[in-house]
Amino acid sequence: MSYEYGSESKLLELPNPYQLQNRLLWLCAVLLLAAGVTSLVWAKSAMQDSALRLAGAPLVAGILLLAAGLACAASAARRLRFFFGRGRPASLAPEIPAGAVGGSPAANQIKEILRQGGLTYPEPQGAIEGLLYHWAPTLITAPREVQFLARRYMFNLAAIAATLLSFLFSWLVFGNPATRPWIGILYFAFGLFFLLQPVLTQHKARLTTASLVGLIAVAILGPVVIGLAGTKLPSLGNFSLDVQTFVMLGTALVACALAMAAILAQVDSAPQTRASVEQNRLSMNAPPATLMDELDRTMQAAWTERIPNRRYARIDPATPAATPSGSFAGELFEESQPLPVAGTKAPTFGAALGERRHQALLLLDLFATLLVLAAIGMTLYFVRHFDATAAWRDNRFSLVGTSAILAFVAAFCFQAAARLWGRFNFESVLTWVEMVGSYQTSRIGTGNNFSSRMNTENDVVRTEAMTLRVWRARIESVVFGKDDARQVTAMFSTEQEAKALAADLMQFARSQSVLVAPFSGEDQVRIAALNAGERAMLPAADAASAAQVQHHLQTAAALASSVPAAADGRALGASARRFCSACGSEAAAGARFCSSCAAPLG
Repeated sequence: MSYEYGSESKLLELPNPYQLQNRLLWLCAVLLLAAGVTSLVWAKSAMQDSALRLAGAPLVAGILLLAAGLACAASAARRLRFFFGRGRPASLAPEIPAGAVGGSPAANQIKEILRQGGLTYPEPQGAIEGLLYHWAPTLITAPREVQFLARRYMFNLAAIAATLLSFLFSWLVFGNPATRPWIGILYFAFGLFFLLQPVLTQHKARLTTASLVGLIAVAILGPVVIGLAGTKLPSLGNFSLDVQTFVMLGTALVACALAMAAILAQVDSAPQTRASVEQNRLSMNAPPATLMDELDRTMQAAWTERIPNRRYARIDPATPAATPSGSFAGELFEESQPLPVAGTKAPTFGAALGERRHQALLLLDLFATLLVLAAIGMTLYFVRHFDATAAWRDNRFSLVGTSAILAFVAAFCFQAAARLWGRFNFESVLTWVEMVGSYQTSRIGTGNNFSSRMNTENDVVRTEAMTLRVWRARIESVVFGKDDARQVTAMFSTEQEAKALAADLMQFARSQSVLVAPFSGEDQVRIAALNAGERAMLPAADAASAAQVQHHLQTAAALASSVPAAADGRALGASARRFCSACGSEAAAGARFCSSCAAPLG
């Protein structure tokens, strides 16, 4: 993955989490390089003195020490600067490109977490895991990586402890001077191939019920069998691997115990798992795709630090024009850019010793540094007193094996601690909007086709009884290493934000303009514009006729007021009264037009 840089915000520039371990690695590198140079100087002096019998061991040891020192320096140099670009950390699910639709099984799992408001974890299996989770009950809610490492080191710790106890029991109780060298060789081979190899390669020891029974049987019966066959076994003299076996099992046991303590220190209390959901029912005079477009605009306006959201699922609601009615379904599932949890900073020596999560890690690195110092001291002591012509016992070859074991265990400690030093906690927001409903298509016309000179027609898709669900939660996630998989560890409710998003979408749906919606303000504006256009398109003749009618109305009213009343009302009689044939109103005497409807009077 490439490094993506953005200059607008510094929130993604995380502190180097390997700062303390790098300092110890630089110290080990300096010590190893100094020891290598010293050993080579001794070899040079021996060669100049023509004492080749004294130059072989310092020469080989010096090269190995220089190689180990350069390896430590390279490990520290690779992590000297910690770049964490805009494309990191890893997404929770495969992302959907812009303009594409679809989803993934991983996205469905995250949606189920939101729907159910809970996180799922694997159940412990086997007796060893049962003891582990009984010892640390909150481990079940820890990140999967923490649980995986805890199970692995628990198996290794139990296997090494059982082997060490078996070795001590066999050596002390059943051993004798003739059989103890063979007991040491047996346990050294067993520990090297079955115990130390899984520890060094970061794998789980193959500890089963059968292996435990075998260890107990070997501890009890092994020395007896060796004692019975002692007379037939060749004598090893002073050769013994007892010290190397004890050092190997003892240091590996301490290393696994410190690693186990560092892992359990990563376990927090039971996390909160709550999500907010808003469900509404709405109808609108527009296709549901317009609501999806408005949702896109709303989500983009809320981008974190102007970084696009990570889209995990998108399904556009389809309303085919060829189908007059039907059902639809659509959804949008996005995550905002994960940002480091507030207060994230590189620990110092003082802060690490006082903080529970970093204390065990620092002790593990310090133990590795002490092992490196011990290995350097033993190596220099060996090469300084090495003589190719001396007897085997005088050269103390056991120091070479012991120093090599210490170096390998130290490498394991640094690797185990580096895995936990690379932990980062992030927070982000998950938003899932789901819309399901039905639609109807119809043709709407505006204006009178016979008398109106201005009319419009359009096809309208009306959304009926759509169910709108808004799921939203602020989540915390963890990653071990900037390019490793990320896992959700906690969810927090965002009820107010979920209600606000649902209210915005509802308001947008109600504001959609179609002429059949009397509550729409935009519809009223359009109707007024159509009426103004209709009046503007009237011909001049019609306008003159309207003015003439008004003139006639005024004349009729004036004539009605100027007719003198009869002295005797009975003199006029019924024969002088007239009524309008159009509206039935009584007309004034002498009037030519009706004062009510302006119709001509006969």
